[in-house]
Amino acid sequence: MGIFSRFSDIVNSNINALLDKAEDPEKMVRLIIQEMEDTLVEVRSTSAKTIAEKKELQRVVAKLEAEVADWQAKAELALSKEREDLARAALVERQKAADQAAAVAADITHLDEHVSKLQDEVGQLQDKLADAKARQKAMLMRQ
Repeated sequence: MGIFSRFSDIVNSNINALLDKAEDPEKMVRLIIQEMEDTLVEVRSTSAKTIAEKKELQRVVAKLEAEVADWQAKAELALSKEREDLARAALVERQKAADQAAAVAADITHLDEHVSKLQDEVGQLQDKLADAKARQKAMLMRQ
């Protein structure tokens, strides 16, 4: 039994030594900084994708607004030709395009909010990253 208890003490001692090495503050700070930088890259890329999506939606809104104007012109032309049935149909299509434009504009508003939130998060993350780098520098100075 003495051999087994001594062997388990040696194994436990080695495991504790490995855990102490794994909890090296410098390594932990380096790991935290690396994770923050990776997260910052992800947030920035998400922000860029959201901005690209917003620009695409703005192009869609412009196209829909042009459609609205086109249907309005067709309705006026139909009225000038005294074709009320065609004018009504054109006004219905104009309203559909206007409704779609309004829905897309609402999506753009949501994307604007999302982009501003992402930019706030980027700012907070940059502040935390600067703080972590300052702590790392202070640790290096102590050594």
